[in-house]
Formats: sequence, C-alpha cells, structure tokens
Amino acid sequence: MSGPPPLSNRISREGVRRLVHVGFGGCAFLVEPLGRFGAAALALAALLYNALLAPRLGFDRAYRRRDEGPLGGIVTYPLAVLLLILLAPPVVAAGAWIVLAVADPAAAAVGTSLKGPRLPGNPRKTVAGSAGALLAGAGACIGALALLGVPEPLVPGLSAAIAGAVAEALPLPFDDNLPVAAAAAVALHLSLAG
Repeated sequence: MSGPPPLSNRISREGVRRLVHVGFGGCAFLVEPLGRFGAAALALAALLYNALLAPRLGFDRAYRRRDEGPLGGIVTYPLAVLLLILLAPPVVAAGAWIVLAVADPAAAAVGTSLKGPRLPGNPRKTVAGSAGALLAGAGACIGALALLGVPEPLVPGLSAAIAGAVAEALPLPFDDNLPVAAAAAVALHLSLAG
C-alpha cells in the first residue's frame, strides 16, 4: 500500500506560489521581536535563496510562474519585504508586509474562481479579484495591527489594504510586489501618523 501522492502532485504550481506568498507573510510578526537588523537578515536570506540558491537546486520550479523572468515575484517579494524593514517603522513594515502577503494570492484565487468583468484599463485583472485583494488585505492587516498593539487598527488597516489593492490592479509592465508594498506602507504610515 502506498502513501498519499506528494504534495507537488496535489497542489498546482500556482497553489504552491500562493501558499509561499501567504506563508512568508507570517514572518511579518517577527519584525518587532527580531529588530530591524534581525528581520532584515531574514528577508535578505529569503532574497538570496530565491534569487541564487533555489534556481540552482531546481526548487523554484514548484512556485515560480512559468512566464516569470529573473526579476519576477520570486525575487521582488523578498526584496520588497527587505526594503519595508529597512525604510519603515516596524509596525508599518509588518502591516504592509501582511497586505503584500495576502492581496496577490487573494486577487488570483478570487479572480480565477469568479471570473466576471475585467478592470477598465487592465484586462488581465478582474473586478472580483481586486475586491478579493481589498477584502483579504483589509482583514489581514486590521487583524495584524490589532495583534501588534495598534489601538485603533480599522482605519490604518483599511487604508493600507485599499492602497495595496489599487497598486495590485494597475497595468504594470513588471511584477507588482514592490508597488503593492510601497503603496500599502505609505498609506499605513500616513494613517498612523494622522
């Protein structure tokens, strides 16, 4: 009697990519405990692994998109996280990272499941996908900010999610991880400061 098929046979490449995207987002809760340099070291390790080691070992095939070039999401995601950690206050870095972690997978999952009308100006994205990115980003960011001790997380979390969802929906000629992280971080920072 043989065991269950390997995980790679049961989950699509896109499914694995989404799980990695969300799973690495869980490390956002380590930004404050590890401190800026410890968290930056974690992000740098992920960046170096994804850019240099995983391709040499063939591990990136499980979660790299087929059409993704050398500067695709597998590299820009940990790069965006590293920049967040180095440039933003810890709670902003963690909140924006959470938006980045959940917005893209939610947009992809909802957009491909529900289909529906395409976004004006970006036929590669759907209205349902953008709504999924917004709802998932808002729920995750508000929850994360509450866990991180932000006294009134609703408006900051919603602001970050809206900015991230808008950036995710833009018709960009390059991977959207950097713009999503930047937009979420700026909106979150302004909301927390105001």
